[in-house]
Amino acid sequence: MARNTKFDLHRFHFEHRLWLNEVDFVDQEVDFFGHLVHEMRAFLPVEEMDSNFAETLTHFEREFDHFKRTVNSIQADIRDQEGIIASIIKEETTQFNDEVRESQAYLREKMSFFHDNYRKLKSEFKLFMGKDLEKHIHVPAQPEGKDT
Repeated sequence: MARNTKFDLHRFHFEHRLWLNEVDFVDQEVDFFGHLVHEMRAFLPVEEMDSNFAETLTHFEREFDHFKRTVNSIQADIRDQEGIIASIIKEETTQFNDEVRESQAYLREKMSFFHDNYRKLKSEFKLFMGKDLEKHIHVPAQPEGKDT
């Protein structure tokens, strides 16, 4: 079965643009979530946090750092593949071969794993943020008659 190389090139370029936008969004979102964790550490005294809460904050900090590195890696992979496709378009002697298609399939799979892993982390973080934080923080009761 003959392949439509022009269609593949346009489809691959579209995927690259889509993926770059998605990972840029994740990058911004991870910065925001990391800022929330940093703010929690800043305004909640360590002595009033239970150890599980502090460990959970550390867990999220590490995960967000991991996704920042992953975003950079994926962006580089996509740009490399985009460069290969651009050279194929510019140089008529370069062949659009199975290696390019396999590389694109690998990127597609990598993006699928990225989406799945990030979706899990984001759900986990949203559940954590949705919990009553007082369950994890020991705040002494205010004496009666004392307004805050």
